[in-house]
Amino acid sequence: MLPDWLYKQVFNRSTRPVPQKSLVEISMGHLKKQGFYNKKADTVPNINQFELPKLCGKTISEHFWRIGEEQARPIRDLAMCLVGTNLPTMPFQTNWILLPGWTRYEKGKLPKAVDFPNENILCFSTKTFDEYKYPLIACAASPTAWYSWISPRLLSNDNEIDCESKYLVPMGNLKRNRLIVGHNIGIDRTRIKEEYHYIDSNISFLDTQSLHIAVSGICSRLKSDWNKYNKAYKNSDKQYLLQEEKFRKIYDVSSVNGLYKVYEFYCNQCLNKPERDVFDKGNFKELQDTKNLQQAIASCASNVEVVHHVFQKLFPMFTDVCPHPVSFAGVVQMGSMFLTTNKDWGKFIINSETTYKSLNESIESTLGKLADKILKEKNHEIDDQWLKQLDWRINSNNHPEWYNKIYNKKTNKVRVTALSQIAPILLKLKWLNYPVYYSKQYGWMYRVPIKDKHFIANSVLCEFPTQPEHIYYEPHFLEDKNGSYYCIPNKNGKTNRCGTPLAKKYICDFENGMLKSDCKEAEEILKFHAACTYWMSIRDRIHSQLLIYSGDCGIYNFGFDMNDEENIGIILPKTIVMGTITRRVVENTWTTATNPREYLIGSEQKSMIKAPKGYKIVGADVDSQEMWISSLISDAEFGFHGATGLGLMMLQGSKSDGTDLHSRTAKILGISRDDAKVFNYSRLYGAGIKTVLEMLEKSFTNINMEEAKERVENLFKKTKGRRYYSSNINGHGFWFGGSETYLVNRLEEIATSSEPLTPILRCGITNALKPANADQSYMTSRVNWVVQSSGVDYLHLLLVSMKYLIKKYNINARFMLSVHDDVRYLVKEDDAYRAALALQISNLWTRAMFSHMLGIEDLPLTTAFFSGIDIDHVYRKEVDMKCNTISHQIEIDPGTRVSIQEILKYQRTLRRNDSSLHDELSEPDFVKDLGPYESFLWKPYRPKDDKLFLKVQSVSSTEEIKKLCEESNLLEQNIKMYTNHMLSKKKRVFEPYIETSEANNK
Repeated sequence: MLPDWLYKQVFNRSTRPVPQKSLVEISMGHLKKQGFYNKKADTVPNINQFELPKLCGKTISEHFWRIGEEQARPIRDLAMCLVGTNLPTMPFQTNWILLPGWTRYEKGKLPKAVDFPNENILCFSTKTFDEYKYPLIACAASPTAWYSWISPRLLSNDNEIDCESKYLVPMGNLKRNRLIVGHNIGIDRTRIKEEYHYIDSNISFLDTQSLHIAVSGICSRLKSDWNKYNKAYKNSDKQYLLQEEKFRKIYDVSSVNGLYKVYEFYCNQCLNKPERDVFDKGNFKELQDTKNLQQAIASCASNVEVVHHVFQKLFPMFTDVCPHPVSFAGVVQMGSMFLTTNKDWGKFIINSETTYKSLNESIESTLGKLADKILKEKNHEIDDQWLKQLDWRINSNNHPEWYNKIYNKKTNKVRVTALSQIAPILLKLKWLNYPVYYSKQYGWMYRVPIKDKHFIANSVLCEFPTQPEHIYYEPHFLEDKNGSYYCIPNKNGKTNRCGTPLAKKYICDFENGMLKSDCKEAEEILKFHAACTYWMSIRDRIHSQLLIYSGDCGIYNFGFDMNDEENIGIILPKTIVMGTITRRVVENTWTTATNPREYLIGSEQKSMIKAPKGYKIVGADVDSQEMWISSLISDAEFGFHGATGLGLMMLQGSKSDGTDLHSRTAKILGISRDDAKVFNYSRLYGAGIKTVLEMLEKSFTNINMEEAKERVENLFKKTKGRRYYSSNINGHGFWFGGSETYLVNRLEEIATSSEPLTPILRCGITNALKPANADQSYMTSRVNWVVQSSGVDYLHLLLVSMKYLIKKYNINARFMLSVHDDVRYLVKEDDAYRAALALQISNLWTRAMFSHMLGIEDLPLTTAFFSGIDIDHVYRKEVDMKCNTISHQIEIDPGTRVSIQEILKYQRTLRRNDSSLHDELSEPDFVKDLGPYESFLWKPYRPKDDKLFLKVQSVSSTEEIKKLCEESNLLEQNIKMYTNHMLSKKKRVFEPYIETSEANNK
């Protein structure tokens, strides 16, 4: 646990609470049954004493409320001001001033050209063509005026877009807090000039799409059902609506995310989109037409007005759903991501494109040579399982039909790509050592001879239509009496066909021998095609990045402490800060980027984010974040760390001796530890036996499903336990007998409560998944929400703490980006170790806050700090990754990874020097009125005092449960009898004396 000197600073108390003896005994019994008791724990390195910043309050929870409120209140006040005021009437529909730059429209005054909107609050929207990136028009409105902006490029005489003509929307730097609201505002932010600066612009952004998703959004599992119901509702399909009557409750309290749909949902009014949007169906020249431009500006202004109406309804709802100031401040920070690169970005794109073109040409050349070779040898008459699938009928060109289909008369060459249907035949591919065949109905299959008695099928047997008129009638398969055909499995499930076994997702099957070929060219082509496919999957997103170099768009100063910024480029990620119902960020380029793989073109993408000279990228991954949160929720039922199997595994489990969670799961399922991680997190998010079996089948195509089912059931029995239904215990059914039983029961309890809340910051679930609307449906998503949304609470606490420390100690740093459990800051090199120490302190405070709010006033030293902080010059997962790929042959120099012990060798305080010691003693001058301290936001969790329920969760059989219940009932009866007896005795002894006439006579 934390040493005393550190414990006092974090929890602001000198003594530690002692767990109840009875709870310790129940915990020990549980741990013994799970085989965890008396396991040797790893030795924790000592930490030299150092001074933490003083807490801003009596407790860690008050501390976070105060620093969160400091950051949230100024922006929240602006937001509430916008909620409480109406926009002025829109000035024109067809008479907007068509001049370059900003024009201001105020009631009673003539339109006026301005440099930028001098306003604290704006609703804002921009428009452009996808291929151009830079904004062409923009509209904004404040409580006092309307604004329109037109790019000078649009009003030039040229009829084509010149990508060298670059203009961004100026908003001015007013040196005061400002708020801009929009729908999917992350895209509009990338088009604002002042955001391309290292120093904070003082502009905060709120996204009505994100707010909606958190309040009434729908999850991916729900979306399909929602769309079906919506279609039936719009078409008045009474039969479907009656059949799905229960879904009506969900439908009535939720909506998809488009602006007009969200407006219809919250404002209860329908809006019709413009019949023709020039940005969707027109071109640049058409937009230059005066009439079209007027309509485009009016449409953009209409979006601004709609955004305001939605925000007025939605923002108060959001503050009810996410009431903690840290949640709001965290959301605002997540909208300020900022990436730096250099001229290597252009080389990265050129190298990737060149490599892609070269590999594609190599693939086509190899396949072409194989086709010519087969034509020349003409071995179709021998019993070749692949060649006899080809159509050898000779056509007028004296070529077989199959060759004629791939022959290009203009070039006098054949052209075969990896995606061509003939490619797997030319390569003579095998699945499980059986030849592949193509069916119009089933896609790619493999043929197993009837006489092969040792074949065990885990694939779908193909049954072919026997009627000649059937669209999928294939007589050659029906006539084959000596073989059976099975579908090559698709990673997306049995109902999906295999489009081509040369797809990227099958490369692992080639590596493990599931997919093979005697053709020596096959492996090379498969790898080359996988490399090309990856680049094709990210290519458009890479090209869509709006990269601004010094000198672009009139920007000549990025705010870095250096003389020459010419080589620096800035990218602003297009984030949806709460893109899922768990409030996780969504962004389609950087949050989905893979780590470098040698054979994937462009997979070095992340390492192209580079710190400018004299700066470092400082950050860390939160170690096993959601697994730790889960273990803490589990341990909270006893009130001390390591009380449950999952909790103790997180504290003492060792990868080296196979006692950590992932190693134990790997052993039970018979898979690797890395693969076990995927299954553990899936279970953590609520996946059941069926889902895990499906995942196993997708990941290990030739697995024996009977054996797999037995192993998965054993895994769930050992972890989740078994279900017991009783109305006498806990009021409903519960799980018992597993290492994770306490967690599962608690997560279900939260998910099924009338108002599900995250345990730490008390954030609520979307209306669509509240029990009053969803009943018992979508439980996987609801359980998943508890854990993942708590992970977002963790991130918000970390971000708010870092912002507080950066400001308090004047650390030269700014937030860069966060992807789930990964957070990065761009820091002046001189302040790198101060920023690293600030991150460690922030993590310590955040973990302490989690423990405190779950009723555990202590923290294990093993989990208190990041295992290491990365101080690097590029963005990558590990500081020693060389980032070599097929398109990037240059090794990147390593960075530095430092533990808390190593940081303290260089930096023992956040103060720059001793002269700023008064910073520690000065009380923050913000947040004068905090409100009542008994607010539910500060009250730690207290489990129910139900020792019977704690005991029955740990037993291994239903007989033991019944026995414990009988003993409990008998004990209750005895207590009741004893109590009645004592009450009766007490009544006789202390019955008051009442004077009567008889007594008086005596």
